[in-house]
Amino acid sequence: MLPKNIIKQCSVVLTHGCNLRCNFCYVKSMGYIEDDIIKYDELKKIVNFCCEAKVKYIFFTGGEPLTYPYFSKILQYIKTRQHPIITAVATNGILLKNIELCKTLIDSGIGYIDISMKGKNSQEWCKITGYDGFKSQLEAIHNLATLPIDFTCSMVITSENVHSFCESVKIAHDNGAKQFSFTFIIDNDDAKEKDLAYLQKHDPIKLISNFISQIDKLRTITDDWWIEYSFPLCLYTKKQLEILKDRIATPCQIHKKNAVTFNTKMELLPCDMYIYHPLGKFGKDFSSYKDFLSLIQNKNYKKIMNTIRQLPSDECSVCEHFDMCYGGCPVLWKNYSFSALKEFKKIKSFD
Repeated sequence: MLPKNIIKQCSVVLTHGCNLRCNFCYVKSMGYIEDDIIKYDELKKIVNFCCEAKVKYIFFTGGEPLTYPYFSKILQYIKTRQHPIITAVATNGILLKNIELCKTLIDSGIGYIDISMKGKNSQEWCKITGYDGFKSQLEAIHNLATLPIDFTCSMVITSENVHSFCESVKIAHDNGAKQFSFTFIIDNDDAKEKDLAYLQKHDPIKLISNFISQIDKLRTITDDWWIEYSFPLCLYTKKQLEILKDRIATPCQIHKKNAVTFNTKMELLPCDMYIYHPLGKFGKDFSSYKDFLSLIQNKNYKKIMNTIRQLPSDECSVCEHFDMCYGGCPVLWKNYSFSALKEFKKIKSFD
């Protein structure tokens, strides 16, 4: 009998096309090719695979997944499967200003929606995305707040918005949003500057400090918020970790080994951040859950994943926060080393 529940969640990149051009987008290096979409019949095969594996959640991403022409159709297909799956989507929400689309998605079976906020006003929206979708997104949030659907408003925290994100939260909250999540920006590109030069230019310690300085203001708006997994916990002070107690999400699928990600070509990825690291192709290297269990025991698969999971330092394994941190998001370490981070922390302690 095959072991079940190894895969809790499956993320699927429906399209690399998008109606925005966010300056912090983690897949901008791939371009925004509108016809780079997953074929509907192939998407159904992934759903069938998820049913076989007893997956609990399917999370649809992009690009902008709501531009995928068969989105409602695949939701309806999932509803017909014998194995129950909760579906979710990450979207900028612009298209959801159309309340009929919102109702269609709910009727089709969508279970959860994540709305990615971009800024506090039209000016910030244009600066960050190249498009003024401010009012459209607020209409979308208002629409969802009037309908029977669970949704979250999320926001990538950058040096540009860290002092104003509470204003974005307040506006969304006034339009009916209840819960909020934040992610510190993760640079998925290979930067020209490395190690200390990179850290001095981007300064994650300052970003964290500036975010923490806004928390009292955030709490006057809502107490239903959390921080997604990103920076290693050694970047925080003890006082900051006390302030954020029970607010930081647990480690990602790479460390937990409890999820899979498919891109538009049906290729298995370590996670959606690792866009250039295919681990195998559905229909070629594996076509069933049984095949998948064999694939993850493959020497090459293990080598790639063990390299990605490698801790940035041996010090991580003896850290009191190891089980909640695992060295932070593995993507972070492409631009700086643990030793460079330690040196940077020493410099910052004298600022």
